[in-house]
Amino acid sequence: MTAATRRTAGKIPFLLLMTAPLLAACQHQDATDTVTGWWHNFEGGEIAKLRAPPPGENLRYPHVGRTPTQAPDLPTPEARLSLTTQLEAQRNLAQRESAAQGALPTIPPPPKPALAATTANTEQSGMTMTTVGQPEPESPSAINPAPDLATTSSPNTSAPAKKTAPSAPAAEAELPAVVAKSIPPTPPGQFPKIGDLPPPPPQFPGFDLPRDAMVSDPVRPDIDTSTPEGTLIRFQPATDHVTGDPQGDYQHIVSLRGNRRLTILGFGAFMSADAALAPADQNREIALGLLRARVVARALIARGVPASAIILRAEAIGDGVRVTIND
Repeated sequence: MTAATRRTAGKIPFLLLMTAPLLAACQHQDATDTVTGWWHNFEGGEIAKLRAPPPGENLRYPHVGRTPTQAPDLPTPEARLSLTTQLEAQRNLAQRESAAQGALPTIPPPPKPALAATTANTEQSGMTMTTVGQPEPESPSAINPAPDLATTSSPNTSAPAKKTAPSAPAAEAELPAVVAKSIPPTPPGQFPKIGDLPPPPPQFPGFDLPRDAMVSDPVRPDIDTSTPEGTLIRFQPATDHVTGDPQGDYQHIVSLRGNRRLTILGFGAFMSADAALAPADQNREIALGLLRARVVARALIARGVPASAIILRAEAIGDGVRVTIND
């Protein structure tokens, strides 16, 4: 072994010893993370600093025995089926409305003006041939006007046909002007102007008609907007899943009942303007109200209330379930 080979062989363990920490530091990063780290270190500042550890990093692992062993409280299959049916009906209605409306109308582009073709025809008809050495005719001007074709033309040649005036380009469709402010601004400290009042109602002798006799009353739905009586059990929207923990309400009802009967009134949709009044919608909401009332009835039966002492009722529009004690 030569001296150069011995010197090179002595450097290999030193190089391996120097590159070992570098390889160990990058073993948890891929090529992208490594290049990203180099770039952040080059930029410096906050992005080059180490990130804060995640919360709970030093805490002990939880015990497997503490995981939930009971299934979560989910809506009943009947409530899920009712909600699925409602969503399918909304989807089918949207599809039919979209098909009835058809595709969006396409506005054809305006026709192109035929100005370029007319100019080319005019230039071609105005060209004349001249022999070699013959001067070109001068263009007409104010000093030398153009000669009259009727007097200068030979009898063998006929008068040229009259040139048709070029048709004006078709006007493009224009949208109406945009009005920025249709209502004049109200100066500060003044009230806005109110429009004219409706015409006064006709007057009859001996009758006192009010001023709004000519105004039609708004259409109001024929529903009872008063708050029902009884203990309220709230439910999640469009399901028979109870909101919160009603155990205290159940115990309070059982303690006050004695030997009297209970009436459980379940409601469907929440009392709002979105509640539909169509018969099909009311039937669906009444079915949901019966499902909610059945959930409360089962909870009370589990606490000792006989099933023969419970009356189930349902209405389409309301909130949750109301439990009343019959006297």
